[in-house]
Amino acid sequence: MNSVNILDVNVSCLDINGIFACVKEWVEGDQRRTILYVNAHCLNIASEDTYYRRLLNQADIVYADGISVVWSSSILGGCKLQKNTGADWIEDFCYFAEQESIRIYILAGGEGVALKAKDNLLKSYPAIKIVGYSDGYFKNKSEVQVQSEIGVLSPQVLFVGMGTPHQERWIYEHREEISAPVCWGVGALFDYVAGIESRVPPWMGRVGLEWFYRLIVDPAGKWERYIIGNPRFVTRIIRQKLGI
Repeated sequence: MNSVNILDVNVSCLDINGIFACVKEWVEGDQRRTILYVNAHCLNIASEDTYYRRLLNQADIVYADGISVVWSSSILGGCKLQKNTGADWIEDFCYFAEQESIRIYILAGGEGVALKAKDNLLKSYPAIKIVGYSDGYFKNKSEVQVQSEIGVLSPQVLFVGMGTPHQERWIYEHREEISAPVCWGVGALFDYVAGIESRVPPWMGRVGLEWFYRLIVDPAGKWERYIIGNPRFVTRIIRQKLGI
């Protein structure tokens, strides 16, 4: 699979349709596959956390979740990337999952988030096969119970939303115990599906200002990620471009 090296992380040259095509093939196979994402924040963490960076590079797909990653590939002379933020592709995925009869398990968010997300998705996609769900912090079910449930229910796609880099570590450390053909790290995706987090206005997303919207909505929680993190990311990309 073609990829572009951005800050020593190999980002896959796939659009969302290419990712869905891989999922369609993999859910019928007997190999364990992993799909992860990166944005500027993830790549900043990966630049300082070698273990997390190694986990990213061991995944079968690492896709661009932020416009800064798309721009970085262009600056570095890599392939043309597409911004594949989960909140933008989840509805397409649900339609795709209905058509392909894909069995899904949601392991994500705080208490009640996965249940609310499931209910919301079923309202729009009544034929979707969400075979199980649990919060991503094991409040209502223990980690052992969740793993046992996944084994019994046999989902083909396990969505894991625990935040970066915790979800990547969890997937890697439990991958051999999880029989789901596809494990997909999705961050806060199901917080949006559940209505806990608000979506960015479409026009801000189109012009690359999603980060600014997040900063306005949650300045206390996001100031370091964006006010400090964004310039740091740009500096790192420039250094990679110049080879210094």
